[in-house]
Amino acid sequence: MFRFFKRWLRRVDADRPFPAAYREILDANVPIVRGLSDADARELERLVLAFLDDKVFEGAGGLEITDEIRLTIAAQACLLLLHRDTDIYPDLDTIVVYPSTYVSRAERRDGPVVIEGGSARLGESWERGVVVLAWDAARRNTRNVHSGHNVILHEFAHQLDHEDGAMDGAPPLGTRARYAT
Repeated sequence: MFRFFKRWLRRVDADRPFPAAYREILDANVPIVRGLSDADARELERLVLAFLDDKVFEGAGGLEITDEIRLTIAAQACLLLLHRDTDIYPDLDTIVVYPSTYVSRAERRDGPVVIEGGSARLGESWERGVVVLAWDAARRNTRNVHSGHNVILHEFAHQLDHEDGAMDGAPPLGTRARYAT
């Protein structure tokens, strides 16, 4: 019921203008949007506005969340939703953003022994509605489309993969014919 209501609200808001200041941020930080067709650019703008309305951004490690951070992440995440009839990351609630590489605490078992430690991370995608990103890597990756690295696309692809309840490397594509063999 709530998903239907959210989709209805997005259709009602479909004509909401995309602020010029937002466009400037996207032009500077997400140059790939300049290559989109007019129809795809409008669809991306609609998705970005809905994403920003629906998701919570939290700064970590002293990072203050700005419109630049929110828009850069939202635009990259929503690129993955173009031409998909889907909700906007329905299981995702929160995006946590660190200023740079962060350490994620981890425990592992070696027989009866529990080993605690940490590992340096640029991003994580959790099954429980959270994506974690390192802002410096995220911004660097989005500005250089030829680098072959994009932590935002990577972590949000995991969120798409999880939409069917399993992180198995195969996001739901709607019909069997859309899966390559």
